[in-house]
Amino acid sequence: MRVDPTASPVSGARVSARLGFVVAALLTSCAVSDVSRSVGARCDSRAECDDRCLAPASTYPDGFCTLSCDEDDDCPDDTRCTEDEGGVCLFQCHIADDCAFLGVGWGCIESDKRGVADTKVFVCRGS
Repeated sequence: MRVDPTASPVSGARVSARLGFVVAALLTSCAVSDVSRSVGARCDSRAECDDRCLAPASTYPDGFCTLSCDEDDDCPDDTRCTEDEGGVCLFQCHIADDCAFLGVGWGCIESDKRGVADTKVFVCRGS
């Protein structure tokens, strides 16, 4: 690697800092949803979540923290209340890539919407 002896180390640091800021901003803008102990965090037991843990299985790879619900208003933004597991909030999606933030094994699957007969929603679940 060739070093320019006239280059200022401060200017290189500024460029690196700006580049880091731009990359972080782009990644944040691409994020679909906020994963938290309320909805989306991985779990093995209820103690790891605010409300419920859907245990690791093919339907919920690596486990899934969620909230019990009776309708969409019981769920955070970007989630929908589904009939799954007696009524739980799951991230809404449109295509499989929308669920990639949850990790390997997740896909965009049609599910029954809780509280609304004969209505389906697309949510992130194990594929």
